[in-house]
Amino acid sequence: MKADGSLEEIKKGFFKYYEKLNKDGKGKIYIGLIAAVILIGISTFAYSYQAAYTVKIDNTVVGIVRDKEDFTNIVESMQKRLRAKYNTDVLFHDAIDFERTRATDEELSKPAQIGKILQKKLNIKVKGYGIKADKKIITAVTTKAEANKVLEEIKKNYIDEEKNFEKIYFVENVVVEEVEEDINNLKIEQDAVKIILQGTEEEKIHEVQQGESFWTIAKKYKLNVDDLLKANPDVSPDKLQIDQKISLVVPKPLLTVATVEKVNYEEKIPYEIEFEETSALYKGEKKIKVNGKDGQREILAEVVKYNGIEFSKNILEESIIENPTKQVVLKGTKNPPPKKGTGTLDNPTRGRLSSRFGWRWGRKHTGIDLAGPIGTPIKAADGGKIIFSGYKNGYGKCLIIDHGANTQTYYAHCSKLLVSKGQNVFKGQKIAEVGNTGRSTGPHLHFEVRKNGVPVNPLNYVRY
Repeated sequence: MKADGSLEEIKKGFFKYYEKLNKDGKGKIYIGLIAAVILIGISTFAYSYQAAYTVKIDNTVVGIVRDKEDFTNIVESMQKRLRAKYNTDVLFHDAIDFERTRATDEELSKPAQIGKILQKKLNIKVKGYGIKADKKIITAVTTKAEANKVLEEIKKNYIDEEKNFEKIYFVENVVVEEVEEDINNLKIEQDAVKIILQGTEEEKIHEVQQGESFWTIAKKYKLNVDDLLKANPDVSPDKLQIDQKISLVVPKPLLTVATVEKVNYEEKIPYEIEFEETSALYKGEKKIKVNGKDGQREILAEVVKYNGIEFSKNILEESIIENPTKQVVLKGTKNPPPKKGTGTLDNPTRGRLSSRFGWRWGRKHTGIDLAGPIGTPIKAADGGKIIFSGYKNGYGKCLIIDHGANTQTYYAHCSKLLVSKGQNVFKGQKIAEVGNTGRSTGPHLHFEVRKNGVPVNPLNYVRY
């Protein structure tokens, strides 16, 4: 029920009722009694509904108070409490409207209710100190001392205490200035440091499940593995534990810390390669005449890092410890023989005959074994076409050459294959290197000769 205009309504009602009684002839009997009752009601109403104020902020009712001073006291109490909490001045910039009304004591708002509504509705500003980078505020704290401490903590994050830095500075133009900031934006020191280092207050955590790795976790959340490593610098990717917490927030620092240091280190000097032509080798063949050797030099450099990552390097001094030795490589000029079978076979490699063709250990050995160190050159026994180059069960890395005239040769247990399927080779061309792959008891070449698909004794064609 509204208080405004109620007394006038009661008066009008009384006079209408009085006129009706007069018409009925009963007005003289009851007039005294009714007048007394109505006067008592009017007095009670007027006493209960006293002058008050409806308080509004942006046309939203905050509460009803008896007088403006009551509201001022509530605001001052809130300011005092917030000032104690944030240790700084608290400022209100909202327009507050007071509208006259009438209200009973029961209808007045309680201070606690008004306080809660005010904290939600008021644009509460506090005086603090903002950290600005290139004129843009990135975070704010209560005092200037706190702001400077935050900046020192940011620098410490990228500083190795064992190193002597020439300079440590921010790449951005960083200043600390007094600001009026929204009360919810004022941060404590630890949170301000976290915001600057990570670029966000967001927390996103993954708990490691059985069988997971950094790669599977990164794939699950569509992250780059390198970014996931940056988000978890203290985590060893090879030692993940079940239920271990992994951060999914990739740091994007709001400030760039530059460090300048002088660094001494040794660096190798790569050797040069010089080619000499020789008719002793076929075209396409190469042979090392003099082995090259890297040299060594000592460097004094000025290294600039941005947030711990090398940005630039300027060499200040350089001294040679050992000069490099040039490598000389012979390059063949002789025309190679035709890349087809000649009908005769040459030895495919140098080495010791360690196992012959025929029965051994209860099974037939389909070729001969030629023992030699890993990396020993293997050459085509005759010209022909490579019909297999790859891994073959039992044979390991293997080549098969078709020489025509229903003749094929096999080269097994290689460490390296130098030709591909479909390629034509000439007799004596280097095609592979001795190895120990497949079913093998030591480094050797297993060499087979097959006629019409049937293994025959290679020693009928080559000599060891």
